[in-house]
Amino acid sequence: MGEERLQTFINFALGYMSQLKLPVKRGTFIEFRTGLINVCPVGRSCSQAEREQFFEYDKEYRIRENFVKALEEKFPDLGLVYFIGVLQCSYVINITVLVVHI
Repeated sequence: MGEERLQTFINFALGYMSQLKLPVKRGTFIEFRTGLINVCPVGRSCSQAEREQFFEYDKEYRIRENFVKALEEKFPDLGLVYFIGVLQCSYVINITVLVVHI
């Protein structure tokens, strides 16, 4: 993906999230792992109760779905694949971005 493209992606994602009005926001909004980037609008540092609150809020307002649409429109040629976390048992609240072409 390269550093320049990565920073462009991160800057857009952080800018997008800064405009969201959510019930709460906590730390760690973007996290890197091997071959993927986790983007979490509410922040991965939130408590379980806050995750549940965001999960319900997201069902109504489609925060993650609309975020993914914005990312797909902004970055159609980066070779990224987007998945919205759906594990109800742990209230996964992130968007996983697979970096297909590095």
